[in-house]
Formats: sequence, structure tokens, C-alpha cells
Amino acid sequence: MSHVYHRPELARDIATQLLRPGVLEQGLRSGLFLFGPRRTGKTTFLLHDLIPALENAGALVVYVDLWTDVSADPSTPIHTALRAALKCLQSTTGDLLSRLPRHRNPDVAATRLSFSFETADLGTPTGATIAQVAKEIVDQAKTDLVFIVDEVQHMLTSGAGLALMRAFKAARDAVNASPNTPGHFIFIGAGSHRAQVVGMTEGNQSAFLGATSIEFPALGEDYVQSVLQILSQEKVKVIPSLLVASQSFALVGRRPEELLRALRILQQYQPPEADHYLPVIAAALKVAAADIESK
Repeated sequence: MSHVYHRPELARDIATQLLRPGVLEQGLRSGLFLFGPRRTGKTTFLLHDLIPALENAGALVVYVDLWTDVSADPSTPIHTALRAALKCLQSTTGDLLSRLPRHRNPDVAATRLSFSFETADLGTPTGATIAQVAKEIVDQAKTDLVFIVDEVQHMLTSGAGLALMRAFKAARDAVNASPNTPGHFIFIGAGSHRAQVVGMTEGNQSAFLGATSIEFPALGEDYVQSVLQILSQEKVKVIPSLLVASQSFALVGRRPEELLRALRILQQYQPPEADHYLPVIAAALKVAAADIESK
């Protein structure tokens, strides 16, 4: 069953607080760091909900997932993603500018950007700084630029990654402190290691000292109910009650993949046995997952 559970209200709330902050949300422009266990829906939310919400609100978004190649130095995929975005912005057929709402940027959405630096040199000693890149994008596109790094704690694993964190902070300061800036630079980091992600906003040596770190809102009963509704529509034979399914979902750490796995295993039993066996299956999956993570 291919099932993407959308959270549009949460995405709109975060996008609004980042792009149009009230007095109490001004600090979010210093950076937002989301932490939560692996496989709890963070990446799905970023790709399918938050990025579309940010783009619908008029922001340009660059996204990179450092988990796609954990053997690579984090600076490599980040520079690759930024170069790809710059190339897209320079092309009349690129989709980044075309996704800007035309009522917000009618002229910019139909043109292309031109930069004073060579995009191919980005990430080299003679290349433009991220601060220069961000400022030229914001000044020309006349909108906000949001850079999202998934599994952001991986940036702590190398000197180049740490240097990039300082570079992102410098970009934030250069753009956001500029008088009459037409947009802002906003950095979002998401990660699965709570202590490391929170630590990126604390301590005198942290580039994003004072930025906001919050726990990623876990999926709850609404998600479980949507899964059970799909199972019913697909005429799946063994379907548990919402209460037991929700309890079992919490037992497996609110991980969608584990809930679906438990529901697949449940199909070997009879319908009246669903509420009895699902918690047993969930408990076994929880133990198996703990064994894997401890190795």
C-alpha cells in the first residue's frame, strides 16, 4: 500500500511562522532545527508538505538529504544541490522560479537570474561564498530563500561540514541584516539525533547559537485512522479497532513503516483476533528494532 499522509495545516503553520513571523516568532529567522527519531515521517513531511507550503507562500527552496550518501563529506551534496539550484535559476526552463506564485512575483517568475560569479566554482577556494550566493538570489528573485538540510547532524562529522554551518550562518546574517532586503535567508535543519541537533543551537562554539530547536510533531491517531480507512476501502480482511491500532502505533515508536508491517503480519489471523494479536506483533517488532539499533 503506497500511502502518503499529508499534514497541510502543520506545514502552513510552520511556513507562515518562518516567512511571515509575528513578534513572538521573529527568532525562527535565526534558524529552525527539527529533531525526531528515524522513520517517523520527517523526510516525508519536508518533501510532501513543508516544501510545497513554503513554495506556495512565495519562497525559493533548496533541499538536500545528507542520508543519501553517508560516506560522502557533507559539503559535497550540499554544494551539489546549491549548484543545481543556481543552474536552474539561470535557465528560462528551470522549475524553481516557475513555482513562484505569479501574483507575488509576476516579473521574476517569467525570467531567469544572472549571477556575478561562476556557479561551477562554488565550493572551491576561489568560488563565491554562500553569503554572496544567497544575497544575489534574494536580491534578484525578491523573495525568501529557504535552505533545508535533512539529517543535518551529519554536518558535524567533518571540518568542511562545520565550516559550512558557519557559512550558512554568515549567509543568514548577510541577507537578513541588509537594510530593505526584499527577502530573507532561512535555514532549516532536520535530524534524527536529538542531542546533536539540539547541540547545534547551543554552546558558544555553535554557528547557530540561539536558533530554535523543536521536536518534530509525531504522527498520531489521525494518521492511524487514515490507514484503517484505506484498508477498509481496499477490503482488507483483518482490520483492528482504532484504539488498539493507535496503541500499537505508539508501541512501535510511531513509525509508519512498522505499523504497516504489523498490519501485514496481522493478515494471517482471523478478523475477531485482530485486537488481540496486533499488540503482540507490535511488541515483537519493537524488540527487533531495538536489537538492530543497538548493534
